[in-house]
Amino acid sequence: MINERIYYDKDADLSYLKDKSIGVIGYGIQGRAQALNLRDSGINVLVSNRNDDYLDQIHEDGFSNYSIEDLVKNTQIVMMLIPDAAQEAMYKKIEPYLNESHTLVFAHGYALRFNTINPLAIIDVVLLAPRMPGFPIRNNYIKGHGVPAFMDVIQDSSSHALKNVLALAKAIGFTRSGVLQVDYRVETELDLFIEQYVVASFVKIIIESFDVLVNKLDFPAVPTLMELYASEEMGTVLLKAAREGITNVFQNNASPTCQYGISSNYNSSLSGDAKENITRIIKEIQDGSFNKSLNIEGANEYINIKDFWESINSESLQESQKWINKNIK
Repeated sequence: MINERIYYDKDADLSYLKDKSIGVIGYGIQGRAQALNLRDSGINVLVSNRNDDYLDQIHEDGFSNYSIEDLVKNTQIVMMLIPDAAQEAMYKKIEPYLNESHTLVFAHGYALRFNTINPLAIIDVVLLAPRMPGFPIRNNYIKGHGVPAFMDVIQDSSSHALKNVLALAKAIGFTRSGVLQVDYRVETELDLFIEQYVVASFVKIIIESFDVLVNKLDFPAVPTLMELYASEEMGTVLLKAAREGITNVFQNNASPTCQYGISSNYNSSLSGDAKENITRIIKEIQDGSFNKSLNIEGANEYINIKDFWESINSESLQESQKWINKNIK
């Protein structure tokens, strides 16, 4: 049985931020979206950013660019929204100005998980990690919706850290969708895994497929890229999978030909040399081997397709998907 803790608007009280000012360090992908949402929720926001291309955007959006010292001295909640590799040096700059009234907020647990930052014991430390980049965070907020986020309380010196981080999540719009309590170490490790395996594999598949099909087998470049991803078909399917489930989306929406193609190449898709697999698959398509195999499958009522989905559709996968569908708005 899945027993996760999730928080919504009803669980958060903006009054905990009423007399507080929030400092946003970094005005990039995350910083801008979160700062604008906070301001639109009636929260006093101060921004600090280094001297780079984001400075003009800060002023265009009606903010002033504060020094790190002034930002920390004049806020009670400090949000670390800069790249992981820059956080250790930034923390050393802000630490002298932190006191027991401060809450330090991380959007990713990397610096805490790998101990590049060891926060003062007198402050509250929380994780508030949105599961989307800045554009959908801002766009959904404007439309009256939100994006989901992970949350964790790492240090609770004030005994109010949970109430403060939930109020912050509500002001940004995360509690509209749902804020899931997740240990910061789990958040960090899962996030890094997705980037280093799932995303890396997807990018490699696209690049290698394009190279083989266009540069070695002389397929035309534009329709090839359209079929690979640029038509947005795959993106649309994956968005639908977020609600239907990764297996159900193909069972419910894909043709038997598509499903048989998936099932017959599932086990070999990430094994061996990628370019050899690409070449083998296109050869089997061109020489009629796949057609013959599909005809046999169809004559047998697609029994292998049914067996395939049953074999990979684990109970835990299905239960997790049901829980997400029920609880993430």
